[in-house]
Amino acid sequence: MLSKHERDRLAEIESALEAAEPELAEKFERFEGDRGWSLLRQVLVFTAVALTAVVSLLSLLSGLVWTASALAMITAAGLIAACFGQRQHRET
Repeated sequence: MLSKHERDRLAEIESALEAAEPELAEKFERFEGDRGWSLLRQVLVFTAVALTAVVSLLSLLSGLVWTASALAMITAAGLIAACFGQRQHRET
């Protein structure tokens, strides 16, 4: 992760390059975009967490309490990791 000074310096360099070579900057604009999670990644994480939660509930209903507890903890950890990852990415 870059420090504030490094980010500011990088922004100055980028703006100087854009001013010097606007055509080159236009070619690279297509590579810029949302650096957050793609929609596909969000769907995959949601699906994995939902499936783990369903298996946990089914285990609990069938009497496998320890298995259900372990799967519930995995589900909670997955949700926390997904939320923390998105929040941390938004801050940068």
